[in-house]
Amino acid sequence: MDSQNSGNKYVSQYISGVLFFLALLSMFGCGDQPDTLRLNSLTVTPGSLSIPLGQTAQLKVTGLFNNGVSENATNSVIWQSMNPGVVTVSSDGLVASVAVGTTKVIANKSGVIAATTVVVSKAALQAVSLSPSPSSITLGQTAQLVATGTFTDKTTQDLTDLVSWSAAQPSVATVSATGVVTSRAVGSTAVTASLGDISASGQITVSQALLAAIVVRSKDAVSPLGTNEQFTATGAYTDGSTADLIGIVSWTSSPAGIVSINSAGMASTKATGNATIIATSGALSGTGSLTVSPAALVSISLGSSPPSIPLGNSQQLSAKGTYTDGSTQDLTTSVHWVSSSPGIVAINATGLATAKSVGTAGVSATSSSITGTQSLSVSSAALTAISISPVNPTLPLGSSQQLSAVGTYTDGTSRPLISSVTWNSLSPGVVAISTTGLAAAKSIGTAGISATSANITGAGNLNVSAAALASITISTATPTLPLGSSQQLSATGTFTNGGTQDLTNSVNWASSSPGIISILSTGLATAKSVGTAGVSATSGKIAAVISLSVSPAALTSISISPIDPTVPLGTSVQLSATGRYTDGSTQDVTSQIAWSIDKPDVAKISVGGLATAQQVGTTAIQASLNDQQASGTLTVQPLLSVAYFDATSGVDSSLHITNPAVSGQNLCAMVYVFDQEQQMSECCGCQISQDGLRTLSLSKDLLSNPLTGVLSTAGTVMLVTADLVSNPTCNASVITPSGTAVAWSTHIQKLTSGQLSSAEDPFSSSPLSTTLSSALQAQCSFIQQLGSGQGQCGCGSGH
Repeated sequence: MDSQNSGNKYVSQYISGVLFFLALLSMFGCGDQPDTLRLNSLTVTPGSLSIPLGQTAQLKVTGLFNNGVSENATNSVIWQSMNPGVVTVSSDGLVASVAVGTTKVIANKSGVIAATTVVVSKAALQAVSLSPSPSSITLGQTAQLVATGTFTDKTTQDLTDLVSWSAAQPSVATVSATGVVTSRAVGSTAVTASLGDISASGQITVSQALLAAIVVRSKDAVSPLGTNEQFTATGAYTDGSTADLIGIVSWTSSPAGIVSINSAGMASTKATGNATIIATSGALSGTGSLTVSPAALVSISLGSSPPSIPLGNSQQLSAKGTYTDGSTQDLTTSVHWVSSSPGIVAINATGLATAKSVGTAGVSATSSSITGTQSLSVSSAALTAISISPVNPTLPLGSSQQLSAVGTYTDGTSRPLISSVTWNSLSPGVVAISTTGLAAAKSIGTAGISATSANITGAGNLNVSAAALASITISTATPTLPLGSSQQLSATGTFTNGGTQDLTNSVNWASSSPGIISILSTGLATAKSVGTAGVSATSGKIAAVISLSVSPAALTSISISPIDPTVPLGTSVQLSATGRYTDGSTQDVTSQIAWSIDKPDVAKISVGGLATAQQVGTTAIQASLNDQQASGTLTVQPLLSVAYFDATSGVDSSLHITNPAVSGQNLCAMVYVFDQEQQMSECCGCQISQDGLRTLSLSKDLLSNPLTGVLSTAGTVMLVTADLVSNPTCNASVITPSGTAVAWSTHIQKLTSGQLSSAEDPFSSSPLSTTLSSALQAQCSFIQQLGSGQGQCGCGSGH
């Protein structure tokens, strides 16, 4: 810069010297004769000049002659830049900037010189461009826009953090100060970047949220061989929402041979090892893991032959385990052996049982909390005496009493004698006795009785009293109750003389396992948990017991969710079914349901309950499982197509509408034009035949006849397809939505180079609400009634 200033100083001194020299020539009469035309002076305009680096400027020179006449001398002078490193100058006075700085430019003609000062400033911003353009993002995602500035010296610079960002439709997308676009809703919006009075805009389109990930889970991470494990698949979408994908994904497992998995996500273990469970939907997959451990023990069975041990003898028992994979194994030496009555039967660690006394004992073998049991009896030694039990009993009239004979043996032990004795009654008219010792009271009185075995006889007396309650019978409609249900039991008393009586409300009711079956004092039994329990009815010393089983809860009803859904045309809704059971619990039974739909032309439904809207209307849907049914109503909502227009460029655009014949009929395309103030300016209805195409000019058909007479410069075009049969004139103030149409607009844009560029933008679609439908019809009706022909748009060309 110092050398440049020094050069400028020398240029100024040079010019001053030249001008002084010319003045001396004039004073001493040198030069042309007074009567000869000569150039007196030159003037350069502008007198000083400032241009940005990279631009040019035109200088002009005016010459003044001695006769007072001036003329343009721009192309006749000799131009010179005193510092070509700052600016250059052409022979016709065009100054071109080379570098930032200041210098003089001189014009010389016939020794007459004039100069001007030229200042070259830093390059100035000429334009801003956005990239990428146009841009499309998925709902829930973001996109980074970049603003690039182009300067007068043809250089570019990233201005992303310097410009001011704004979005035309913040409800669709917002843009941060650093150019990050965040999607808010499906649709399109313009995004603008401004710096000073220079700006650039781009269009951002937000599409529907996409599946981003699949999460696979199971209740247990480890399952024994031979068991099943249920897996679930949950989809995570780009907008943060989730959905159950169990009936949608395809299931696989790896490596093969360890686990097999069906379409409902139920994994069956086949071999021990670690397996990866994969759920796939389209290009996305999610994984879970399952470790198959060795088969687990589920039951133990005990064996002995025979199950009776003579007193003092021993017998080897065996224990066999059954596992989850159906295999068996000898566990005799590995289980823990226990006798319920060690005084009757003692058992060691290897399963050797030893009879200690006459009687019966339960023997159990336990391994890993699994227990198997068996009953063993011990027989007696030689008989020495017989005693009758009970001693001198009293029987109510009509009843029976089982008498027992107890034998005493040579080893000092005793045991009952059942089949080896002979019974006798001395008074059969008072007491009759069977060969098994069953005494029956025939009349009131006393009779002698005896029991004889191996020449040994025992004797006693039996008294007969009045009739008494002999037994109680418990009645139930079914011995199995679904979990959560209740059932009324009844108790009937039978007396010794054969009479009966309802004792339901007088007996004492009890449950052996109240956690399985609870029972009220009135005999109402309620199933509490799955299992088996004994229920008893007792009156005095007489009792009856019945075994009741509780089965898993039974299905009592089905409900469909969502209730009576409304689905936009062409979209789908996943229906789910919830079963309610006798225990009050609920369960997702969607995958078990048999789905049906009344009007398949309105909507179709998949095996997994995915309902897809096909035509505007209403249809009933049904869900069936076992004997239970549920129903609902599905309403298919029509669609509204929307496009935005900008007519400020003066270049016409066109709107194209086609009927893809999805509904199999001709349609009306109801068109509604809104201006930049969002006021309806024009409306019309245009017929579109099946597979037909109709093309409308934006300027000629949609903007040329506004209701107010004021042409729109920007705004919105809304399109609704409607039934032609009920509205043959396609009156846009009466809408019966039906069918679908595909619409797009073609824009002709003028580039900075002057060339034209064509771009096509599809209309965006959204559900047509009843409120908006009514508003469109009402505003169009207003235009038709009060517009006197104004506000009626044209249908263009096509069929």
